[in-house]
Amino acid sequence: MFGKLLSKILPNKKPAPQPTGRELYGRNNVGYPTMHLSRHIDDVINQHYREIKPLIKFYKETFLFKWGPAIINNSLDNEQLKNLSGRNVQMVYLLLFRDMLRHIADYISPKHAPESWPDLLAQDVLERCNMLGDDDDTDIEFKQVLFNDTQRYDIDNETSQQWVELVAGLIDVPAKDLYYWHRSLTNTILKKVAKKHKK
Repeated sequence: MFGKLLSKILPNKKPAPQPTGRELYGRNNVGYPTMHLSRHIDDVINQHYREIKPLIKFYKETFLFKWGPAIINNSLDNEQLKNLSGRNVQMVYLLLFRDMLRHIADYISPKHAPESWPDLLAQDVLERCNMLGDDDDTDIEFKQVLFNDTQRYDIDNETSQQWVELVAGLIDVPAKDLYYWHRSLTNTILKKVAKKHKK
């Protein structure tokens, strides 16, 4: 009875608007997988590579939580977003993240880390995410091939390149957009670390 009285006196709270289909697809297929990947990157960094933590935070805030989702949102229609694989989103982000690390490895050598530390870091994240462990994932073999690539991506040649076509194809975004943003961010970070870690 008291509750009914209060409901008449107090202003009615409007229920939170229900998310649209597109918002749900984005949350489930991009947002949650990205948060999952981010947490595991943080775990690995905190355990083994704390000295580069500020740099990793900058990279994640810029690409994982701004540019990457923007590329996907601007490129995919509702049906494509609905069918987007969260595992593929994670793999694209991890491949580009590892490539950035491979580029800065010319200037940064974390303490007690071997020369191949970018690959070991990425492998650790891959396993923690169980990124290639879903029984219903039809792209596992293709993603394994991409992950096994040991070469740094060429970010100096603006002509069409196979690596970016293959990586972008995992999430159906334009290769030129993915290349541009990966190149821009990697070069920005390279300039930062080159000033602080001149050999």
